[in-house]
Amino acid sequence: MQKSSQSQRIEIFDGMRGLASVIVMIFHMAVWTVYGYSANEYKVFANSFWRVATQTPLKMLWAGNEAVLVFYIIGGFVLARPYLSGRKLDFKPFIIKRWIRLMLPYVLIITVTVMLIALFGAWKHDTIDLSGSFNVKWKRVPNALEMLLYFVGYDYNLNILSGAFWSMVQEWRLSFILPFIAVALHRYATGKVLGGYAVMQFAIEKLTDWGMRSDTAWLAQLSESLNRTNYYAIFFVMGAVLAKHMPAIRTFVQEHRLFRILSAWAIPFLIPSQWILAALGFSFRVRHALLLTGLGIILFLLLCLESPRLTAFFKSKPLLLLGKLSFSLYLTHTTSIVLFVTLLGQTIPPEIALLLSPLFALPVAYLWQKYVETWCLDLLNHFKK
Repeated sequence: MQKSSQSQRIEIFDGMRGLASVIVMIFHMAVWTVYGYSANEYKVFANSFWRVATQTPLKMLWAGNEAVLVFYIIGGFVLARPYLSGRKLDFKPFIIKRWIRLMLPYVLIITVTVMLIALFGAWKHDTIDLSGSFNVKWKRVPNALEMLLYFVGYDYNLNILSGAFWSMVQEWRLSFILPFIAVALHRYATGKVLGGYAVMQFAIEKLTDWGMRSDTAWLAQLSESLNRTNYYAIFFVMGAVLAKHMPAIRTFVQEHRLFRILSAWAIPFLIPSQWILAALGFSFRVRHALLLTGLGIILFLLLCLESPRLTAFFKSKPLLLLGKLSFSLYLTHTTSIVLFVTLLGQTIPPEIALLLSPLFALPVAYLWQKYVETWCLDLLNHFKK
């Protein structure tokens, strides 16, 4: 049984981030086709291919929302580790560094995207027709109030810019919460911390549910936004708890072969659980099914740590390269793809341009990582000094 060091585990997680970012890109390419959008949004299938691709474990190949949860769980794990080791929480420097690392690139890509909308948005709207999810992108230039809300981390009408930016807002907001949870996990028993967190989570859920029923438009929209944040915090907390108990959990996994076998069989059904359950005719809330997805992701992380083959796969050079590009690819791929399809779709069918779009999106992500993300990291390192 392989006993990975802490650094090796993080290296494996980098490879997982790389694969997750590619899955998110494939997801957006799929739902920007009419058939893919119909299958994913309404579970209406044009043919047997889309039914099988959507309602079997094959959905993992283009499970965009599920792939985002990989980022959240790993993010919770990584952010919590220093505080679980006893680091003192100095919140102001933490949140400034977090803004530079997370939000500064986000603000920059929003600025670039809005400039491109001003240049090419009308052209795209007049000439390119794909799915509803694609057609709404770049439909108009955001107004000054919307731009201000974007820059302060509020997910209002973000869908006209990108299909990926919403999760950046959630991650930024959760930066204000997770360090305190990690410090509490270090000081107190996990059950006590989770009990307190569950009470807080339930209270926020009820408060935002009340707000969403308000006749006041801004309050209903704000409540819906905060309700999303409250929900997705669960996955960051999952990662933090996993970080705290990783040694004991790994020992259990190593000592119980049957657990590893059962987990390996369960994972392909747990991760795309909402699609499998729908195929079986079960009625459920998607948010409940995504909790099963989170469990499947955690089991997958554990199996990868204990499997030499999976460890080697996620430490392979292509995946580590994608891991290095993962943040930039996640940030830029929708803007790159929309631009590429808008320009190339004038001379070839837009569906073909969409299929070819990774040939443009991946180099853009590389350049963004090399120049923009690296500049932000240099700024961050300067701040640390």
